[in-house]
Amino acid sequence: MAFVDVLFALLMLGSLPVPEERAGVTDDGVKAGLPAAMLGTLDPAPRAMAQVRIEQRIIIRVPRQSLSQSSLMPVPPPRRVPVPEPPRFERRKVGKCLAMRDVTGVRVVNDDMLVLFMRDQRMIEAELEKSCSAREFYQGFYMERSGDGRLCVDRDLLQARSGSKCGVEKLRQLVPED
Repeated sequence: MAFVDVLFALLMLGSLPVPEERAGVTDDGVKAGLPAAMLGTLDPAPRAMAQVRIEQRIIIRVPRQSLSQSSLMPVPPPRRVPVPEPPRFERRKVGKCLAMRDVTGVRVVNDDMLVLFMRDQRMIEAELEKSCSAREFYQGFYMERSGDGRLCVDRDLLQARSGSKCGVEKLRQLVPED
């Protein structure tokens, strides 16, 4: 909202004092140039100021990772070629927080594990709280942006599209074994 709009809104509420020469009062005492509904609202006497508080809430949606985009579950080859063994991954420590803006997709691995796909092609395994089921996150999840813009262990909650909320207990990077 522009400064002029805010100022006009405060004038409409009568919370700003208006000097007579700026209120549009003519020589005969009539307030010129103002709508009839406002004629009685402008009071030249000072009043207490009102405080306006504007808050912003950002929700980030993380979609389900499709099979063709996932390096965890490769697209099956044609039937004539033997199916290769699924890749094996080594788990490495990654820290307690991730940048929320870098999470681009999610896949459910087992009952308490999600794989988060990152913008830089990394895969991060997120272990959920013991009371949570990863199956509820098969369609993706929402996370509310925190003040620092990071998803942290034992702090932030993931909200499944079904409505359930779960915290993350551990984060580990998945690196293909050689």
